[in-house]
Amino acid sequence: MEIKSPKISVILPCYNVEKYLVKSIQSVLNQTFTNFELLVIIDGSPDNSKEVAASFSDQRIVIYEKENGGLSDARNYGLERAKGEFVYFMDSDDWIEPDLLKENVTILENEKLEFLVFGYIQDDENESGHVISSSSFSPKVRSYLRGDLNLTMDIYHIGLLGYAWNKIYRKSFLDSYQFRFEKGISLVEDILFNIQIYKIANEIHFNPKCYYHYINRNEVTLMKRFHENSFKLKVQKSIVLEQFLTLWNIENKNKILADSLFLGLKYCILNLNESNIKPKQKLATLKEMCLHPRCEEIFKNYAPISLKDKVLLLIIRSKNLRLINFLRKKR
Repeated sequence: MEIKSPKISVILPCYNVEKYLVKSIQSVLNQTFTNFELLVIIDGSPDNSKEVAASFSDQRIVIYEKENGGLSDARNYGLERAKGEFVYFMDSDDWIEPDLLKENVTILENEKLEFLVFGYIQDDENESGHVISSSSFSPKVRSYLRGDLNLTMDIYHIGLLGYAWNKIYRKSFLDSYQFRFEKGISLVEDILFNIQIYKIANEIHFNPKCYYHYINRNEVTLMKRFHENSFKLKVQKSIVLEQFLTLWNIENKNKILADSLFLGLKYCILNLNESNIKPKQKLATLKEMCLHPRCEEIFKNYAPISLKDKVLLLIIRSKNLRLINFLRKKR
């Protein structure tokens, strides 16, 4: 008897996630759409992630083990081995609603789309793992069509466009253009992957429903991890975002770029403030970020709304590092 090929391949990279993996895998197995394969990519994980995945007796689960290469490398590894007509990249410490695959694959097939963007829910957890608050991020538009006159976007939808886990892609489309995640990149790997898709796409379609649960765990602890190249990566993101917005002739391009980079800068300042690195290194990093030529260029005509942001921008423009450092300590 001929074995039926899976309609969709769910790619799940795993590294040190044994604590969350049962809920993640179970949410995939609970899908109302059953014709899928779940590729669990054990990315050189030193914990018991492989054993946790192997404890599920479901033939749709395929476990691969490889040397650690990072999230992008693990996703590419899964993509090369995926047999589905569609692919879905999921993070192994999050979980999904039961109708994610069924409802989105139906839209993709009915409308003959190459990819589809859907909404997500951010669940904020405390140190005990209890959800203390949730926020839904649902698309407010149904589509963007390249070539539309006076086409505008906003920072809210740019955020939705960035992630990999709130999209399903047609595999033949990714393969035909050899779209892959850039290895060795963290923090911005998703948007760098998606921007290359948007550059050649003529339309971007949205499903307004929210299916993905992004778990935000103990943000204070996470912020103490200093990401040395975080601002350089934010600048790289800004540059590729500008290329996409220019190609699509987005009318409010400059505002989007300023909003995006300003949010990135604020994140980096907060990360710097919460980190445990030495004060001298903090000041040097602050100088590198705030006096970066990209900031001077993008913030030239920027007008933030909140008073705090207005003060921060004024100080950045003044290039007064003492004031910038003082403000960093107060944030």
